[in-house]
Amino acid sequence: MLNPKGFNGTQAYAQSKLANIMHAKELARRLRGRNAMVTINAVHPGVVKTGIIRDHKGLITDSVFFLASRLLKSTSQGASTTCYVALSPQLIGVSGKYFVDCNEGSCSSLAGNEFEARTLWQKTHALVRDHVRQTRRAKN
Repeated sequence: MLNPKGFNGTQAYAQSKLANIMHAKELARRLRGRNAMVTINAVHPGVVKTGIIRDHKGLITDSVFFLASRLLKSTSQGASTTCYVALSPQLIGVSGKYFVDCNEGSCSSLAGNEFEARTLWQKTHALVRDHVRQTRRAKN
């Protein structure tokens, strides 16, 4: 999970998106178990034209970005699903779902696997707990 020797930026990005979905689904499940009046959903904004590759200048990168930019969403279009899920009265009480283009979407079988989501939640909790303990020790 935390292997700096085998780090791949693209793979790490994809794994972080998978973890976002799994955490949202697990948090929604836990809150449902407590009868909490809170909804948690995951959204996919799509491929949005941002400045994320601005630092990677070069003829090939610039050319690919120029050609691909015609297919990318604007920031407003990218925000639309997030706004819809956060504000739509139709989604009151809807929790633990995944949304794409303002519609409920399907995610990978791994993203929907409750056992794996619970395992990720527990490992994340342990990492955060250990980090907090180390930080407290360092301050004392």
